[in-house]
Amino acid sequence: MVSLRDNMESEFLTDREKKVLEVDVRRKLYNIVKKYAGTHFREIERKSELATGSVQYHLNFLVKQNLIKLEKEGNNVRYFPKDFLSDNKRIMAFLRQRSVRNIILFVLTHNNCNHDQIVKFVKLSPSTVSWHLKKLEDENILGFVKSGRKTHYNVLIDRNEIMNLLITYQESFLDNLVDNIIEMWEIN
Repeated sequence: MVSLRDNMESEFLTDREKKVLEVDVRRKLYNIVKKYAGTHFREIERKSELATGSVQYHLNFLVKQNLIKLEKEGNNVRYFPKDFLSDNKRIMAFLRQRSVRNIILFVLTHNNCNHDQIVKFVKLSPSTVSWHLKKLEDENILGFVKSGRKTHYNVLIDRNEIMNLLITYQESFLDNLVDNIIEMWEIN
């Protein structure tokens, strides 16, 4: 049975794209990528409950048909809906990683926090937190200011853009922290 949402989305698809999605497996994978933008192959495989070869074949077919996009980062491949903004792909790649997401959310809600505060909140080793912070600094997502022996962190990118991604894909994170941050954001 076709839902109202599927009907509404199909209005924005070309006839060729609709034809490609007539195959149940492709439509299932397409919908998973739309719902869980920025997710890895293995996660798509788990959510689809399909065989590895079948998932790989149909994801590659959807990429060739420009219905979804793949983004390679080192050995990692993430899948996104075709209309997902380029800048948001970078942010979403970090938000899909639980530890990194927790760091971003803490800094988002505690502007000018220091390394010790972040370590205490995320409950990771100081060296692991430093490693993640360095990646976020290199990608210009977080910035820092040194004050004596302390380093204070803040978000460099548009806070509203982060919140829009969290709100849009809230259901796909399955994370109480995300839910709490969104609730707090909406109250303010």
